[in-house]
Amino acid sequence: MLLITYVHINPDTGKVGPASSGPEVIAMKPMLEMIKLLRNETGVGVMDCRKALEESEMDYDRALAALREKAALKAAKQADRQALEGRIELYSHSNGRIGIMVEVNTETEFASRSEIFRHFVHEMALQIAAAAPLYVREADIPQAVLDEEAGAAADKARQAGKPERLIERIVEGALEKYRDRHVLLRQPYIRNEEMTVAQLLNQAVQQTGENILIRRFVRWEICPET
Repeated sequence: MLLITYVHINPDTGKVGPASSGPEVIAMKPMLEMIKLLRNETGVGVMDCRKALEESEMDYDRALAALREKAALKAAKQADRQALEGRIELYSHSNGRIGIMVEVNTETEFASRSEIFRHFVHEMALQIAAAAPLYVREADIPQAVLDEEAGAAADKARQAGKPERLIERIVEGALEKYRDRHVLLRQPYIRNEEMTVAQLLNQAVQQTGENILIRRFVRWEICPET
């Protein structure tokens, strides 16, 4: 037997309460549970989550993908806006053996003081400490480094006896793995490997309503393994 629970979702506050007789928004309990999960994953409002579920015919994965795509589009539109305020986070990890300094910028001082922004900056420091990226974005990788990686991948493939017609594909695959490993925005987020750091950034942009830019970082480690 399907048990249906009717509730009222306040479109302004997102709070859930008992249903009344007015023209309120109603939802089944399964939808409420998925809305909560979507809010936790994306940080967007209740009504946006509900709309995404309705448009995806209650398919959670499709709704999540749609919300993340929407966040990416919004972030892209704001990417040209100047971000000259922000925060520098200092973080020490593993009893002082790893040190991180990261600068993240946003548009206004007000946003830079918000809990959402401060949390995002701290998460970037933790990400850098744990995942040890070398670059913020793909464009930061020197061409000489890519050429060296490509040459090494090609030589390794030839030594393994791979056909010449496959070398180009093998090299491109090796370069993609290098970017995924060493570019901060392409790395899986340490708290949820189903999303990338870029998606987490887009989520923060959507929540603050401002452009956010990871400007630069430095990572120090005492006697790192080579």
